Formats: sequence, structure tokens, C-alpha cells
Amino acid sequence: MRVNVVARFLAGLVGGGATRIRYMPEPCHVVPRAIEALAAVGVSIDPAAVDLKPVRLSGGEDAGDAAGTTAAAAAMADEGLACVVTIGGDGTNRAAVTGWPDAVLVPLPGGTNNAFAISIDPTAAGIAAARFTARPADFAGHLRPVPVLEVLIAGGRSTIALVDVAVVRGTWVGAHAIWEPDLLVEAIVARSDPTVSGLAGVGGMVHPLNGEVAALHLRFGGEGRRVLAPLGPGQIVPMVIRDWRAVGPREAVTVPGPNGPDAGGPVTLAFDGEREIVLRPGESAEVTLVADGPRVLDAAELLRGTGGLPG
Repeated sequence: MRVNVVARFLAGLVGGGATRIRYMPEPCHVVPRAIEALAAVGVSIDPAAVDLKPVRLSGGEDAGDAAGTTAAAAAMADEGLACVVTIGGDGTNRAAVTGWPDAVLVPLPGGTNNAFAISIDPTAAGIAAARFTARPADFAGHLRPVPVLEVLIAGGRSTIALVDVAVVRGTWVGAHAIWEPDLLVEAIVARSDPTVSGLAGVGGMVHPLNGEVAALHLRFGGEGRRVLAPLGPGQIVPMVIRDWRAVGPREAVTVPGPNGPDAGGPVTLAFDGEREIVLRPGESAEVTLVADGPRVLDAAELLRGTGGLPG
């Protein structure tokens, strides 16, 4: 499936006039396979007209994990590219932004939870990306800054999340989406939309943000509002939201809450579904919404404005 999406995007990108393309080297060789798939149906990419090759990573290795995605995004930034397309879930986009904080993103869905992605045909997205990269200044009006959650952890560590920060019972870490509602203590969500899955969908069940520059702080369990929530794809589960409140930009939220039932820990912090940091008893973190995060290209709006005009 991913090869098909990449092939369609490349067809739009090259058809739209892009002449310089870099991609992330990875173990499955998705981009070379997509190029072969295009050639099999008569769509060839002329190497004399299109400079297409993988970025060079410091160790020369394939980028097969989140750290590799971060390294590849940083390498693309160093090469001065105009934008980067991602095909993955919320965690993939977070990894890319970690490597290239002020990137212009074209995020296409391809993961477990896809609250951050845009909804557009991959071929159309490729045409829009080609037009933007040819004249970035002319199309700057189609860039949409998106908020991020900045997280300051005990000991001076820091990180970000694009969609949600969750406090989860236990100390297990790893890239595993949170589908067990009983493990959730609280969460801060920067996106709240009932049409997507994950914690963004849970937040959307109580208060869709609908363009508000705000986040929601949700606390779970006990007595409260009972909802059926899309915690994961195909995972409609009953949940109890004890309370929630809107959080404005630069308003810090301490997790776990000092008066909550899990204040003594240990708990794990999950960022966009990636369980990464264990907080021991007495440790906490501060989560703050920052309004001016990375920029997303509104590819659909760009195409509607330019129609069939050449890039």
C-alpha cells in the first residue's frame, strides 16, 4: 500500500514539474520500488531532468525507525529543500519535526492514528508540492502554522508532541498505540476532532476545537462523562472522562496532576502514541501549547487557487 501511495505522489510531483527530489533511505526501499511500479505502467522519471536520490545520513545507514526519520528530516533541511512529504502516522510526523522543527510539511496518512495528516489524493498532493517548491514565496499564503505541545521533564529533558501527550499507568515503553482505556490517567491534546481515531478523537467527543488555538486537558476514570470513543482504528471503547478544560497557548499543565490518584507514580509519558519516558514517584513534567509550530501546506487550497495552471 505504501509503495502505491508513494508512486502516486511521485507521479504528481514529477508531472507538476519538480526537478530536485530527495528521499529517506530505509530497509524496505519503498521509493525505488515505487519508481519501478511507475515504470511498469509506462511512467518513467528521466534522470537527466529530475535529480532524484536518497539523502545521505551520517552513518550511511538506512533510516528504519523514528531516530532514522529524524536524521533524514535533518538531512533534508541541510540540503535546503522547500518542503517534506511524510507518509505515516502521528509518530512519524513528530519524528520528522524533531529533525526539522520549522519544516513545511505535506503529511499524508499512513499510520495507526492519523490526526495530523491532511486529506487529499496523493497525486494531487504531489502536484501541489511541485508548485509550491517552484515558487515558495508566491504560495506562502497557503502555509498553515500548527501548534505543538512542548514538554519539559524533570532533570531538564525536553521534547515535543504534535497531537497528544498522555499519562499512562505502568512503566512499559515502546511504539505501541494506547488502546487500553483503563491505563489512561490524563492527556493533553492539541487536536480535538471526533472524525479521527486516538486521543484526538476522544477529545473531539467532548469538545471539538474547530480551529481554536487551544488544547484540551482531559482526565479519565472515576465518575464523569461516559462516552464511546474511537481510541484506535476499529476500537470503539467505553470511557469515562472525569473532567476536561481548555488550555490556552503558553499555559503550562503539570502532569501527573498533583492531586490525582496517580500522583505518586510511576507512570509513563506517551507522545503521539509513543510511550517514551517513565516518571518515577515524585517526578512530573510540564506541558505547554505553543501556537507557532511547523507549517503544513494546504495543498487542496493551493490547487483550488491555481486550477490547471502549470507549476
